[in-house]
Amino acid sequence: MSTQRVEILGDTMRRLARRGARRNLSRVLSKVRPGDVAAALRKLVPTEQLFVVRLALEDFPDSAGEVLLELEPGERRPLLEQLAPSEIAGLLSPLAVDDSVEIVDGLEEELREAVLALLDRPDRDELQTQFAYEEDTAGRIMNTEFFSLPEDTSVGDAIAKIREHGEVEMIFYLYVVDPEGRLVGVLSLRELLLSVPSRALGEIMNRGLVTARTDTDQEEVAQLASRYDFLAIPVVDEGRRLLGLVTVDDVIDIVQEEAEEDFYKMVGTSDDELLYRERAWRVAGIRLPWLLVNLIGLTLTGVLMKQFQLRLNEAFLLAFAPVVMGMGGNIGSQTMTLTVRGLATGRIGEGGGRMRRFLFQQIRIGLVVALVCAAVAAAVAAFLEQNPAYSAVVASSLFLAIVLASLIGSLLPMAFERMGIDPAVASGPMVTTSSDITGILVYFGLATLMIDWLVR
Repeated sequence: MSTQRVEILGDTMRRLARRGARRNLSRVLSKVRPGDVAAALRKLVPTEQLFVVRLALEDFPDSAGEVLLELEPGERRPLLEQLAPSEIAGLLSPLAVDDSVEIVDGLEEELREAVLALLDRPDRDELQTQFAYEEDTAGRIMNTEFFSLPEDTSVGDAIAKIREHGEVEMIFYLYVVDPEGRLVGVLSLRELLLSVPSRALGEIMNRGLVTARTDTDQEEVAQLASRYDFLAIPVVDEGRRLLGLVTVDDVIDIVQEEAEEDFYKMVGTSDDELLYRERAWRVAGIRLPWLLVNLIGLTLTGVLMKQFQLRLNEAFLLAFAPVVMGMGGNIGSQTMTLTVRGLATGRIGEGGGRMRRFLFQQIRIGLVVALVCAAVAAAVAAFLEQNPAYSAVVASSLFLAIVLASLIGSLLPMAFERMGIDPAVASGPMVTTSSDITGILVYFGLATLMIDWLVR
């Protein structure tokens, strides 16, 4: 649905919710997809949102959960907290296991336990089994409702069984298992339909399997799906027994979630802000640690500037100090962002000298940028002071600051990666602080060396 139509739908839902026109609102919801309802919900105030969700629960119990799944965790949580445990349990019943995990995962522990207690024993056991896996792993997000057949099944029988199990979500591939349930092969539906009906699956299946373990990080699963253009990745245990699937809809969610997570980390915060945006103290607690690191770095920069100012006692030198610091910080942040993203997606790795190639590429780019910026800064400095030595100090220090910032922006994330520290979390404040300090040291250090020529 286009943005304009979502706006119209939101206005309609708001008007009907305010009037309490349940029958008319129900008629509107019956004609709209869950994703569009979720988009329109964002246009409503919390009381109106709750009215619509409760109406969807009563009139469309099979799709009400899908509406909430389309919302961001920070949008979904306040709504769920206003629902009774029995209402949340009703939302979960029609959903696939992985979708139920996503909803229950965002609940406070007390509410989660209350909801789980209301579920049927098989559903509760299935959810608790997946909660036993680490967060953000393949085991936590996999769908345990999959379709597999023994390798001695004929093609004709396999097609018939697929028709019998039409309720299974997203049958993209037919997975072939041995008598112990171990995954031994896979077939696409196209390969199955084009095969002779009398042939056994074991004769035509592909044995070159790409799988994930239950403890595989979800981002790695997404990379596998992207690298091989698969619509689903099978999840197996240590004995290669098939436990579930991570399907393409989950992969899309993972890519979006990881990109947002990396973005928040690089600016020194967390996507938990979306969950606690109404709690100022909680959000401040998330932001403060790396802001304090930045504060320490900036304080050190200020101390260095004061020391140089006392030694040099030349006020005109301060004019270009922000330029050197700012340009170094900018190029350092750009390089750091590329490095962190490259490490996250696997484009920068240890194999084949990819790290070295990336590093040399960033140095070359830094040299080109430094030459251009230094020439411009030198011209401006010459215009302001008519002193060749001043222009030389400005140009040289800016050139060195930019090249060094390119190195810092590349090397620091790689170093954190090797030390087992998440580069997305630690790199931002460290690169900014390091670039500032480096710029100050280079600029005032060169000025100190050339002070006799500067004051003539």
